[in-house]
Amino acid sequence: MNLSMFAKVAIGLVLTIDVAAAIFLLGIRPTLQNIAYHEENIRQLEQKVAMIPRAQQLVARAEQKVKEAEQRLAVIDRTKMPKNTIDLSDRMKAWMGWQDMVREIGKKLEAWPEKTGVQRLYGVALPGPPNDPNAINNIALVFPIGTVQVRASSFEGLLNHVRKWNEVPNLVVLVDGLSIQGMSPNLIGTYTMTVIVFPRNGDKAGPPVPSTPGAGGGGMGMPGGFGGGPPGPMPGAPMGFGGGPGASGP
Repeated sequence: MNLSMFAKVAIGLVLTIDVAAAIFLLGIRPTLQNIAYHEENIRQLEQKVAMIPRAQQLVARAEQKVKEAEQRLAVIDRTKMPKNTIDLSDRMKAWMGWQDMVREIGKKLEAWPEKTGVQRLYGVALPGPPNDPNAINNIALVFPIGTVQVRASSFEGLLNHVRKWNEVPNLVVLVDGLSIQGMSPNLIGTYTMTVIVFPRNGDKAGPPVPSTPGAGGGGMGMPGGFGGGPPGPMPGAPMGFGGGPGASGP
């Protein structure tokens, strides 16, 4: 083999090695990079999988908290809300049941003072429902009773009466601003009173009630006017309860 032939063979070998190296780099390096990517992805997925038991614990704990809250709400509804509290899952039935609810409230407000040892010197007037069943507040019904007066034979008896508004069954009554006039045994206590009712299923209220065609102002007409029975009070008009000697002034 002469020198020229040897040089050609050597150049050929170098070119072959360069091509093989190029093929290696072009084929293996992307593959290695792909493997590294998937290994990192697997690592991240494994971390997420490791977090699943913790996430499940948090979900279970949240569900337990919701259950406990629902149980507390059930107790409040059973013990502190009127038995005739309206249920907004059916807006029309709730609207028609408004009078039964406020009648129960009014009777309790008038009967409770005597049960706590004082004489009631006020009457109670509560409003009828709004013209539109869809206008009933989903969250809370607030009834500002206003300023009321009671007569007590002693200072201790008057304070005891005010405290016992917290104990009236199936009713949430807020009293404020107590002032006292007179002397024992003829003390006159004056304070403001507000009743709060939380409608049932306020967070799951039923669909809106269509307005009755031809009703004045888009209203529905009051409960009591159905079926030819005696009409109820005008929409929004106060409803009186009882009265009698105890409702007279001091």
